[in-house]
Amino acid sequence: MLEDLHENCGVAAAFIPKGSKYEGMAPQFIYKLLLNLQGRGQLSAGMTTYNSERPILLQTHKDIGLVSEVFNETNETKQKRIFETLAGNKGIGHTRYATSGTDDSCNAQPLERGHGSKWKWFSFCFNGNIANYAQLKEKLLDQTDYHMMYDNDTEIIMHHLSKELYKGEKDNLPGVFGSLSKIFDGAFNIGFINANGSLVVSRDPVGFRPMCYGYHEDVLLISSESNALANFGIQDIKFLKPGEIILVEGEKVEVKQIVPSNMQKRCMFEWVYFSNVSSLFDGKSVYLSRTKLGQELAKIETEKINKEDYVVVPVPDSAKPAGDAYAYVLGLPSQEGLIRNRFSGRTFIESKSRENKVRNKFNVQKEIVEGKKVLLVDDSVVRGTTTRNIIKYLKEVGKAKEVHIRVSCPPILGPCFYGIDMSTINELFAPKFNIEIDKPIPKETLDKMAKELGADSLIYQTNEGLVKSIGLPKNELCMACLNRDYPTQYGKELFNVALKNEKEGIGGRTYESNNSANFIQGKKLC
Repeated sequence: MLEDLHENCGVAAAFIPKGSKYEGMAPQFIYKLLLNLQGRGQLSAGMTTYNSERPILLQTHKDIGLVSEVFNETNETKQKRIFETLAGNKGIGHTRYATSGTDDSCNAQPLERGHGSKWKWFSFCFNGNIANYAQLKEKLLDQTDYHMMYDNDTEIIMHHLSKELYKGEKDNLPGVFGSLSKIFDGAFNIGFINANGSLVVSRDPVGFRPMCYGYHEDVLLISSESNALANFGIQDIKFLKPGEIILVEGEKVEVKQIVPSNMQKRCMFEWVYFSNVSSLFDGKSVYLSRTKLGQELAKIETEKINKEDYVVVPVPDSAKPAGDAYAYVLGLPSQEGLIRNRFSGRTFIESKSRENKVRNKFNVQKEIVEGKKVLLVDDSVVRGTTTRNIIKYLKEVGKAKEVHIRVSCPPILGPCFYGIDMSTINELFAPKFNIEIDKPIPKETLDKMAKELGADSLIYQTNEGLVKSIGLPKNELCMACLNRDYPTQYGKELFNVALKNEKEGIGGRTYESNNSANFIQGKKLC
């Protein structure tokens, strides 16, 4: 659901070799990559570039806003000035949505740490979430005179990067990032650059989030999603493996396995919702997976369908492939009963009313839904508030006779601690209905859930149908939010904290709560 779910960030990087016709144009390449990663974070954007010819070796530009706003796309003179200031042959870039810390410019990334020694002066950005954030924070604050400025997991990463560099690893960046993989629990794809001009992009050893790379002529481009590379015309796109880094030192580019990947758990939500529909994740097509989700959903349809009374309406945009495939299997038209308004502005400057937000984001096509039994196909129901208001909108304004909600993802039963902003049980719609994991949902329960949403009926995708649609073995997917089987130690611990918080009525992000630090106090950190 567009309003219900957000992921942490997108990471990009570029390296242009000396003698290239593109020398100095790293900011232009990174800017285009970030435009294509905008869907992964609309809160802030930024980039850091390296240039040995300028006094300020590392130059960072970042702010709150969309990529086009932060880099002044509407003012050619201002944008040119920004790119001239950032001119260089190496750089990293970032788009952010906050799953930790506050929503202000101080938390925009990349985060730069200045220093007189070039190897101690670095900038970095990351995508994901550190599950043992609270414990690492407590350990830091127990140290004499240590003060945290930003109160988020980005600062935790900055501290441990500095610490590993100080250990004598300054000339061994693979060793630095290998050590980080042993300290951090969770999802963490990192982009790093220092004032020596060394650039690193790493993927955590579990491989929760995608990271890929390829060459546009002689320019190395790295991105959280393949669509950003494909838009440069790159056809030979490679995927960084879990536990690997891309290392650029001087003019040399290497891909290295820095830690073993003993367990791989790719986030299933990348295929369901997050990734751009034209992207691949470790070679598996997002579009084809969403299409198959629709086909699987059609197989379990219980309504007695006819073309005269029923119409399929996918919720734009991420549910459209599933909705179209679902309709095709059932022999029904798939029509745009809801039109997305792409110029309605960002959610944090809109009305606080969820109903108003829905009506600002979508226009209902009364001509399509009036008097019809609408089969509303959506990718997920997380908190249920947006779903409820869309159904209300279709009935009250669109004059739909009935609205039957069909969800291409199974019910969300657990929080996420790996980079999706849904970290409490209380905020979720499905858990209060006491659904048994990996078992068919009784009709009576589905009827209660449908009534709660204002729908005439409700059908969810099955876990088996999801796995089949993605096309990877179940043991290679993170489905913790569906089956509460968290793949890492601190994910399991945080779920226990979430259960405790639910009983005590404690709100706020689980990994930032007092219970999070206290619950695991005294446990040895990774």
